[in-house]
Amino acid sequence: MSHLRPLRLGVRLAACALVIGPVSGPVAAAPAPALLRLGVIAEEQNEPDRMFRVFSDLLAQLRRRLAPAVDVGGLVVARDVEDLAQRLARGEADFVIETVFPTLMLQERSEALSPGLVVVRRGRREYRSVFFTKATAPIRRLADLRGRTLVLQVPRSTSAFALPKAELERAGLSVAAADDTGGGRRDVRYVLALSEINQAVWVLHGRGDAGAFSDANWAALPERVRAQLRVFHETRPLVRGLLSFRAGLDARVRRLAEEALTTLDGDEAGRAALEAAAGITRFEPLTTADRQELRGLAAVLRPGARR
Repeated sequence: MSHLRPLRLGVRLAACALVIGPVSGPVAAAPAPALLRLGVIAEEQNEPDRMFRVFSDLLAQLRRRLAPAVDVGGLVVARDVEDLAQRLARGEADFVIETVFPTLMLQERSEALSPGLVVVRRGRREYRSVFFTKATAPIRRLADLRGRTLVLQVPRSTSAFALPKAELERAGLSVAAADDTGGGRRDVRYVLALSEINQAVWVLHGRGDAGAFSDANWAALPERVRAQLRVFHETRPLVRGLLSFRAGLDARVRRLAEEALTTLDGDEAGRAALEAAAGITRFEPLTTADRQELRGLAAVLRPGARR
């Protein structure tokens, strides 16, 4: 039987080759995870630090829920709307959380932004702008603002600048900055108070005839201030905020991100992260009605107009 030994040895070597061969060959590298980065605007000197505090828990929750398919990167901090628009156009930021007017500006200037989710903040999906004046003032309707001064907040604000301005123009009124030498005598002239409480105080002390900001800001005024003022007009409701994705973002990454974002409010850790992000309650999909309203507002708000 000794003549069979070489054959058995050959079989054993062949078996070993079958086991060892694949291990000794090149191992295919795992595909690198897709990158997802949140872009924010930090115009004030101390805002970058605040933005990191506001969004760190939210990004940590997304990072945990999207791994290993998607790598959630750090914040992309931009100086202003123009800077963030350029970063979106270059593919350096992938999603943005903003109110309607800055979103429309970013969408127009970057040509690379697609609204996807509604931001529900502090339990409210929508808000509206209210126009107010002193309780004793003769102003009763928008037309009474002709030739008068309106106190607004800052040009980037939706509820305290863009929406009131659009509402006046819808009513057939011309609006111009107070220092615009080309304006007419019957224009509504606006001044900027930089904060909502300043708007109310300026109206009370005669630095403007009326003001406009969100109904939430109105409700938050100190009672002693609000008691001396009166609301005389309200706009139609508008979604409080939008989460938008870079238009060129991979469809699979966007789908995974939307799934993670819309389910964050389903557990305690997710709800805490949302609350830390400036009082977000949840994210919801945009409805057909929302999209129609945004299309209508895009033309009225004229985000491309430089102010």
